[in-house]
Amino acid sequence: MQSNPSLARRMTAQYASLQGAYWMVFCAVMSFASAFLLSRDFDNTQIGVVLALSNVFGALLQPAAASLADRARRFSLRQITAAIAFAAAALSGVLLAIPHSFWLTAVLFCLVATAMLTVQPLINALGFVYERWGLPIDFGLARGIGSLCYAAVSFLLGLLLERWGADVLPVGFVLLYLLIALLALTFRAKGLADAPAAKAAEEGAGEGERPSSLLEFFRQNPRFTLFLAGATCVFVFHTMLNNFLMQIVVHAGGQSADFGAALTVALALELPTMALFSRLVRRVRCETLLKISLGFFLVKAVLLFVARDPGGVYLSQVFQVGGFALFTPAAVHHANAVIAGADRVKGQAMLAVTNTLGGVFGSLLGGWLIDRAGIPAMLLFGVGITALGGAVAWLALGRAPAQKG
Repeated sequence: MQSNPSLARRMTAQYASLQGAYWMVFCAVMSFASAFLLSRDFDNTQIGVVLALSNVFGALLQPAAASLADRARRFSLRQITAAIAFAAAALSGVLLAIPHSFWLTAVLFCLVATAMLTVQPLINALGFVYERWGLPIDFGLARGIGSLCYAAVSFLLGLLLERWGADVLPVGFVLLYLLIALLALTFRAKGLADAPAAKAAEEGAGEGERPSSLLEFFRQNPRFTLFLAGATCVFVFHTMLNNFLMQIVVHAGGQSADFGAALTVALALELPTMALFSRLVRRVRCETLLKISLGFFLVKAVLLFVARDPGGVYLSQVFQVGGFALFTPAAVHHANAVIAGADRVKGQAMLAVTNTLGGVFGSLLGGWLIDRAGIPAMLLFGVGITALGGAVAWLALGRAPAQKG
């Protein structure tokens, strides 16, 4: 199929809406988890356990859902994504309706959060289903819109929470999951969607290709597996920073206003980098961009360790522009380029697993280090694990192999 710029722009807009809906759900579920669970009489330790279990289950189910999507012929990637979102909406409705039962709340919230993590690689993979047929979607721009929606819904939910209380959050879960399901089901290229090639793309593996098992996937992609190991280490400290930024700011002599400003700096700098990524990757190899981003992660960790005032924290947050903001679209494109077509959804799932596992270890280690040794020890550990993970991922990237599939 020849390129169709008008259709590509329309599909990018649709996909940006889907990414926006997903990151609004992510914000509502994860960023406001403490507010909701505290309202249901959970203490901080219990909240940590629920979130850690959600990340563990997410890490287990992400590759399982990806394998289903890679192998399925009866259901398309869109339909599988929508089915998970519908199930999460139903669970969210039950969460809203039940009395304040501790165990039911814990189980249901864990399932809602796990569904949110499980659907992430499927949504990422949807951004590439039409690419091989001349319909490229601007993933970086769509993902940047996702970050913008995250910031916007964070502000809105804060206002709603103050006025209506924490029970407004499950209502938000229901509405946003239903929006994801609707957008996934309608994510089709009219005029192309009925073509045999497009149907093969939606279903996952190409004709004649057999998706591998998880063990086969690791054996067939040793360098990508090594890259995932390094990226997991990098995301351990990235999670520590996100979860304990308030404590870091206070340690540097700041207040709540400084915490909000530091968070805003990072979020504001994500959109330009992600929006311009499609142009950038045409001029610079994706592997080179990933190496640059790993350097930015390390510089950010070092600057946080040496920060002695809120200005130092702000300066470190500026490096979000070349760290997380560059790594996210570059890693997704890298996986799509080096993994065989039959396993591309699985490749996206394994990328999501690195973030999820980073969330588990970062949450548990960060809190433990702060309680046992203080903020400086946690930040020093962050420098070390970021350097180690960055070095492993850098070596794994090397010179990229030719694109598969």
